[in-house]
Amino acid sequence: MNLEKLITWIAGIVIAFSAAGKLDILQAWIWRAQAKVIYESRSSNWGSPRFFSQESRIQNQKINTKQ
Repeated sequence: MNLEKLITWIAGIVIAFSAAGKLDILQAWIWRAQAKVIYESRSSNWGSPRFFSQESRIQNQKINTKQ
């Protein structure tokens, strides 16, 4: 991967923010992005191990017994 260009960009952004005296804003952006990543990676977004709900199983059983 070409990480050298990415690291150069990140260093440039940090230097620009520090020169302008806005490191607190940059840190807030980083914390917000980290919070979004943590929120999106929670296990409730992974899906349920039960693919079919209990109701659909009961309905399928009723249909099968009527035939």
